[in-house]
Amino acid sequence: MPARYEFRVSGRLSERAQGAFVDMAVHDAPPETVISGEVVDDAHLHGVLAQIQNLGLHVVSVLQVAAATELAERRAAPPSAPADPVPNDGAR
Repeated sequence: MPARYEFRVSGRLSERAQGAFVDMAVHDAPPETVISGEVVDDAHLHGVLAQIQNLGLHVVSVLQVAAATELAERRAAPPSAPADPVPNDGAR
């Protein structure tokens, strides 16, 4: 099942380096650059990490993040009902 990932690398990427991530969104978040997108499986994840390494980039963090559709579904879902209060029978 695909998952959304966010790769943070140090510094700004050149246009050439940005172009290496064709299936990903790349944006500056000084002092880092964020590369994000869908990763379909472990092989794809390792491929993205290998690309980052091949470009000589320093990985700051790798996070699996909720996809926009998951966030929308969570917001649309009714709030959970509060738990039933525990009856207080006075015994301890």
